[in-house]
Amino acid sequence: MEQTPEGLGLGDSSLHRYLDGEFWSLKNELRRALESSPLFQPRYDLSLDEMRDLTNQRVKFVLSLPLLKRVLQDQEEKRNNFISQSFVLGEVLCMVDVSMSIKCGVIFLLFGGAVNNLGSPEHVIKWFRPLKEQKYTGMFAMTEKGHGSNIRGIQTEATFDCDSQEFVIDMPCENAQKMYIGNAMHGNYAAVFAQLIIEGKSQGPHCFIVPIRDENGNLYPGVTAIDMMYKEGLNGVDNGILIFDKVRIPRENMLDKLGSVTPDGQYHSPIQSKSARFNAMLAILTPSRLAVTFQAMGAMKLGLMIAIRYSHSRRQFGPKGKEEVKIIEHQMQALRLMSHLATALALTFTSRHAGHILDEDILQGRELINRRSLQALMAGLKAYSTWETVRCLQDCRECTGGMGYMMENRLSGLKCDTDVFVTFEGDNVVMLQVVARELLAQYSKQHKKNPFLGMIQNWTETAMDKLRTSFLVFNTDTVGHLAFLLKAVNFRERVLQRSLVSRIYYKVVTEKGDFFRAWNSCMHHVISLSLAHVHRVALEQFTLAVRQCPNREDQALLMKLLNLCESVKDDSLKVISAFNIPHTTIHAPTAGTPNTGAAEAFSPAPTQPLVQNGTRSRLAKL
Repeated sequence: MEQTPEGLGLGDSSLHRYLDGEFWSLKNELRRALESSPLFQPRYDLSLDEMRDLTNQRVKFVLSLPLLKRVLQDQEEKRNNFISQSFVLGEVLCMVDVSMSIKCGVIFLLFGGAVNNLGSPEHVIKWFRPLKEQKYTGMFAMTEKGHGSNIRGIQTEATFDCDSQEFVIDMPCENAQKMYIGNAMHGNYAAVFAQLIIEGKSQGPHCFIVPIRDENGNLYPGVTAIDMMYKEGLNGVDNGILIFDKVRIPRENMLDKLGSVTPDGQYHSPIQSKSARFNAMLAILTPSRLAVTFQAMGAMKLGLMIAIRYSHSRRQFGPKGKEEVKIIEHQMQALRLMSHLATALALTFTSRHAGHILDEDILQGRELINRRSLQALMAGLKAYSTWETVRCLQDCRECTGGMGYMMENRLSGLKCDTDVFVTFEGDNVVMLQVVARELLAQYSKQHKKNPFLGMIQNWTETAMDKLRTSFLVFNTDTVGHLAFLLKAVNFRERVLQRSLVSRIYYKVVTEKGDFFRAWNSCMHHVISLSLAHVHRVALEQFTLAVRQCPNREDQALLMKLLNLCESVKDDSLKVISAFNIPHTTIHAPTAGTPNTGAAEAFSPAPTQPLVQNGTRSRLAKL
C-alpha cells in the first residue's frame, strides 16, 4: 500500500517549501519514487562485488524514472533551470546512497556533460542520446597518476594519424595512467583528456571519446583496466586505473567545440591562445564542482537530522535528585549542532544562488570563461562545503556517542563516503587558490592604469579602514548585532585582500622574486582570504534569504538560526523536519526510525519541546 506524504515523513508547510526551494515538488517526486522500491533498503552485510552490483541496480532504477528522463532531456536541450534541477536531485540521491549519487554524476554530469558541453550537435546525437536510454554507460578519465589536479600537465597523448584518419591514444610513461576513474570496471566508453599532438606539436589538452568495453563487457585491444578494489568509502563505486597502449579511435571521436582537426591534419580553434583555450575548457567543466556542494549538503543535512533527533530524545545527567535532562540541553551539544545547522542553511541558500546564476548565464548564452567570479564562487563553495561536511559529520558522530559509531545509524558510513569530497573535482586547497587569484585579479583591474598609485591608495585605505563599534554617544553598530557581523566579514576580506596584494607586490616587484615562490610563501594568507570571501558571500546570502522569506513565523525562526540564539535548539526539530527527508531515507534507529536489524539501537522519536519566553539572544561566531 502506498504511503501518504505524511506517512513518509514529507511535509508541505511554508517552511518545507522555502528550504526545499522552487524544485520542492520535483524533489518530493524523487523521494516517493525511491521509497517505493525495496532496492533502497540500507545493507551492511555485502561483499565488494555485491555492493557494486547493488549500486549498479540502483543507478539503473533511478535513470529509468520518468522524472530523470525529463531532466536529462532538459540537459540535452539546455532548457531553463536544467542545471539546478540536476543539482537538487543529486542532493536527494546522496541522502539515500552516496555511491549511487556519485555514480549517476560520473555517468551524466561528467561523461554526459563532457559530450554536451565540449562536443558538437552531432556528438550529442551519437553519444548522449543513447546514454540517456541506458544503451551504454560512460566514465570520465582526466586525473593521472603523476599529475592529480594539474590538468595542464597531463601526459596521455592523442596523436593524429592523417593516413588512417585516426587518433592514437597512448601513454608514454606510468605517470600518465588514468587513476581513480569511476565506473572503470563496468563502463563502455570514456571521455579521455589527452594532449593533442599534430606533426609532433602539442595543441594542449583536448577530450576524446574512447571505447573501453563492448556490450558483453570485453575490453577492446590496447585498453587495460585495473581494479582499485577497497577504499575508505564509496565502495559501491568501481574506481580503477585505465591504461591505453596505442588505442586507435576515429577522427570524429574528438569533442571539437573548442578545437578540431581537419582530414588533412590542420588544427582549427575559435580560441587562438593555447592557454586561453585550456582555461575555456576547464571553465565549461566547473559546474560539477557545484554539484559536489549539493551532494555534500545532502549528507550534512542527513547527519544533522539523525544527531539532532537523538539529542532531543536521549537523556543524560541533570540536577541532583531530579530527572536527567535531554542531551540537547547541554551547552556544548547544542553549540556544536546548532552552528552546523546554521551553516547547512547558509550553504543551502548560497549554493541555490550560484545555481540560479549559472542557469541564467546558460539561458542567456554567456560563456563561463567570461564569468571568472562565478567560477571562483563555485570553487570556493566546493571547498567550504566539503570541509564543513567533514567537520559536521564528525561532530554528529561524537554527539551521538557509541550509537553514532554503529553502521545501522548511518553516520559512520556518511563520514567514510564523503571524506573524499575534499579531494575530487579539485583538491580544496587548489580550489581556494582559484578564488584568491580571481580576487587579486579584481583588485589589479581596479588599479591597472597606474599600479604605483594603486599601491599608495592601498596603503592609504589600509590606514584609514577601521571597523567601528559603539563608543560613547556615537551610535555605530554594536558588537553582537547582525549589521556589525556583516560589516565585520566585509572588513576581514578587504584587509586580507589588500595585505596579500602588498606581500605579493613586495616579493615579486621589489625583491624581483619568482611569482610561484612568492605565491607559495603566502599560501596560508591565500587560503585565509579565500575562506573569508566565501564566508562573506554565504552570510550575505543567508541574510538575504531570511529577509525575503514570505512567512513571518518562518522568517523569525530562520533569524534565530542566523543569529544562533540560545533558544534555537528548541526549534531545531522543526527546522530539520523541513529538510523533508523521508523516514525510509533516515533509516537510523537512534533517530527514532525502527530497524528490525538493530532493535537495541532504537530511541523513541523526539517530541517538540516547549519554547521558553524571553530567552536571551546570543550571537556565536561564524
